[in-house]
Amino acid sequence: MTPQVDLTHLPVKFARPVGLFTYIIGHSQLLLRGHQNDERGLSTTLEVLFKNVSALSVRAHYPSLTIRDASSEEEAELREAVPGSWHDARAFVLGERLLGGFVVAGAVYWGESSAPETYSSFLVPEYELPRLDPGQPRPPEPQTIYTPYRQRR
Repeated sequence: MTPQVDLTHLPVKFARPVGLFTYIIGHSQLLLRGHQNDERGLSTTLEVLFKNVSALSVRAHYPSLTIRDASSEEEAELREAVPGSWHDARAFVLGERLLGGFVVAGAVYWGESSAPETYSSFLVPEYELPRLDPGQPRPPEPQTIYTPYRQRR
């Protein structure tokens, strides 16, 4: 089944712990993951995928995560720090301030699945990520994957 992709607006807030899961160098993809925790009422696995990443500064763990477009001032600061052509990339800020982290990428997608954390990624199924239990089947894909509208400045 092919999941539906819904367009949405930034900022988006995830009121759950989210951490760095993997960076796929050859495909310039950054994958963040929020694991299930039934004791805290988190019955899904959250994945956030940045594609065509050209620059990043991220923390290993966020107690909660907000993803927003960089302000004009923040983008100017990042363009100075990350010279060269950005093509279709945009600056995403992780948190309320640039100090919390940023990703310069072509796109960001996120979704939630009932797949346990021992499974590979449901947003990057073409890349065989390390599995804790290789005997397990692939995770179910989420019904909906989200991506923000492109902001015009």
